[in-house]
Amino acid sequence: MKNVKMRSLGILLVMMLVLSMFAGCAPESPENVITTPIKIAALNGPTGMGMVNLMEMTDKYEITTYQAPDEIAGKVITGEVDMACLPSNMAAVLYNKTEGQIVSITVETLGVLYILENGTDEIKDVSDLAGKTVYGSGKGGSPEYILDKILEENGVTGVKIEWLSNHADVASTFMAKEGSVALLPEPFVTVVTSKNENAKVALDINNLWQEATGLDLPMGVLVCQKSFVEERGADLETFLKDYEDSVNFVNDNPKEAGEKIAEWGFIQDPVVAEKSIPGSNIVFYRDGEDSEQMLKAFFAVLHEMNPLSVGGKLPDDGLYFK
Repeated sequence: MKNVKMRSLGILLVMMLVLSMFAGCAPESPENVITTPIKIAALNGPTGMGMVNLMEMTDKYEITTYQAPDEIAGKVITGEVDMACLPSNMAAVLYNKTEGQIVSITVETLGVLYILENGTDEIKDVSDLAGKTVYGSGKGGSPEYILDKILEENGVTGVKIEWLSNHADVASTFMAKEGSVALLPEPFVTVVTSKNENAKVALDINNLWQEATGLDLPMGVLVCQKSFVEERGADLETFLKDYEDSVNFVNDNPKEAGEKIAEWGFIQDPVVAEKSIPGSNIVFYRDGEDSEQMLKAFFAVLHEMNPLSVGGKLPDDGLYFK
């Protein structure tokens, strides 16, 4: 009888061991699985930086970064990508252009723009920009209209904007020309001021926008193909959780995030990457109403300035993810 009990106990222990082995190898729960890798286009800046954790999940996400928004727009129109990170006004333009075939999921960056000067100490106020040449990138996009609005509200004229193809070109041109002025976003601001001791931030465009309009400044938005939202709702929910976790990781763990940002090639120096995170204003809004209200107010200001800035007309409610 004793042997029978011992044998039964042995069998039970073996079964428990086998079950524990299978439990350790169990597949991910359905809510953590993506049916087909999601193709995402991001900009080489804060929008991409907020996705560094997702870049490691190659079984779920195929993320490609680009230097300029124009490189992404065509891929959204043709449906080559499932999701894209865009300047906010471009989301409105593409929504109108595709006749409602994209949906804005969340505002992902707030104000990231700054005016820098190289080797001078002349710009103390917006009025000091009068008569100066400012290097910038984003003609036809949010940077142009934001700067125009601030200059207009402050009655500043005679500012010449020299638009270059991307922010990297602006940064290199600015650093090479002593006495120059540039409009740049993070993380380029931190990169430039770290490399050139004569370069410094003169004006915070984000604060100036709030003073001029009384509104928050939604610079970047994540958009998704409408067909993806309708057909792959479970995958979208998994993405939203992963993306929210990634954004929280970047903001809550700047040192570790800086190392990943450098690893993925956004900024070579992890220390510089870490310093750029606070000014990058990387955000995620789980509640679609927060993004919707912010974007509607922003689009209304742009539409009043120039209807073409939002694609000729204000987008209807179909743009906003519920």
